[in-house]
Amino acid sequence: MKYLIIGLGVFGRNLTQNLAQLGAEVIAIDRRDDNVSAVKDSASTAVCAPFDDPTVLERFPVDDFDAVILAIGDDFEASLAFTMKAQELGARRMVCRVLSPMHERLLRLLKVDRLVIPEEFTARGLAHSMLLKGVVNGIDLGSGYALVEVEIPQAFVGPDFEWRRTFFDRFAIRLVTVKRREKGLVSSLLGRDAPPEAPLRTLGPVSLAEPFEAGDLLVIFGQDKDLRQFLEEANAR
Repeated sequence: MKYLIIGLGVFGRNLTQNLAQLGAEVIAIDRRDDNVSAVKDSASTAVCAPFDDPTVLERFPVDDFDAVILAIGDDFEASLAFTMKAQELGARRMVCRVLSPMHERLLRLLKVDRLVIPEEFTARGLAHSMLLKGVVNGIDLGSGYALVEVEIPQAFVGPDFEWRRTFFDRFAIRLVTVKRREKGLVSSLLGRDAPPEAPLRTLGPVSLAEPFEAGDLLVIFGQDKDLRQFLEEANAR
């Protein structure tokens, strides 16, 4: 996995270091030498460049990165300019730090793939969700363990309890709970899945014998390396 991070304040530095620790290749850019120096041992490449000239992105194969992450935390105009330039250069996925309600509205108009408010989402949690397919949230518990919320892999949908139990045990993954979208009257009567915008309801303590449904979010616990292997194999089925 390969990421381009622009902005190396506290959030950008932590994200760079966490992604690198999880095995990703990271190219990092900031306008301050001290911020660049702080990640030189973790980033594959760290570059000092001014934020008033987004054409610096032309030096990199932007369309080759799995995501371009705008972590700039103090320059509204630079964040927008780099976002638009990265999109122009064919960025596959854009993740942008939100600086204000107005900034958020403009980023939504630009159809940014993911908006992040660092105060609500730790860098470690974002690192997990960037590297693990289907993860929508994550909490680093320390000592190599994490709790993650993940979109249910298609292979888990249905009543096949024995197969699921064997698969979870193989990777030492524990199911904590399930979040399920509320169907509402129309969906229930027609036998349809709940729409993606439907509110989520936490089911409380559940076992692997619970029949899983399309659209469920699983909250699971395990070691970082086991979670990655578990989700990679589950999503490949």
